[in-house]
Amino acid sequence: MVELLRRTCLTVAAVLLLALPAAANEQVTLERDSALYAEPRVDAQQVAQLKQGSAGEVLGKNGAWLNLRTAAGTGWLFSFNVRFPSRGEAQSGGGGGSTLGRLFAPRRASVATTSTIGIRGLDETDLKQATFSAGQMRMLDEYAASRDAAQAQAGESGLVPARVDYLGTGTQ
Repeated sequence: MVELLRRTCLTVAAVLLLALPAAANEQVTLERDSALYAEPRVDAQQVAQLKQGSAGEVLGKNGAWLNLRTAAGTGWLFSFNVRFPSRGEAQSGGGGGSTLGRLFAPRRASVATTSTIGIRGLDETDLKQATFSAGQMRMLDEYAASRDAAQAQAGESGLVPARVDYLGTGTQ
């Protein structure tokens, strides 16, 4: 169970790491009125107040925050406040497709997907377009922790092991 969770987390991290370089210089549109901050924190100084429909260029990413250049100024914005171009929009505009757009943008109505906080899963097309990167895998391996190191860190943080019964095996 722990190994499955570890592999799932590593896979998600790898996909996100591969998508990060594609975020730079990508055009986005604001989905709602949003504050633009000087730093990627909600308590940072507000640079501008952006209106729904405004456009911006992604300069970088820090967690769930995007560094955005707009006509009103340059600053940080929570990534769920923007819409990345979908594959169709990017191709019709000559952009050739958008990695983050494919990961975060809404899908066509003919595809049944479930979204949570604006993030959707990968489909067969996304997986077929994926390529292996030995460098990214080496970088990902640097984040791995041994079982002993993980247990030591958990202990230092005050976490204790707990036994959790699988569904259907516990007492009613």
